[in-house]
Amino acid sequence: MKPVEYVLYGIPKGETESYMEVILLSDASDSARVEKVKQIAAKDGYHSFRLAKIDMTVLPDFAKTVKR
Repeated sequence: MKPVEYVLYGIPKGETESYMEVILLSDASDSARVEKVKQIAAKDGYHSFRLAKIDMTVLPDFAKTVKR
């Protein structure tokens, strides 16, 4: 496992809430691959794409997340 992962998210057709986003690409470090996946997903109705960097060396703070 890499210490830093880049993940591409998108929201499915018909959905508007950010909590409905799904992972479209888990190894999104190649920008050409990201654009290709976005094009294919857009044809299927996905929208509101988001690229996130996840630092795998830092443990998630679930208590902080739940308090939001």
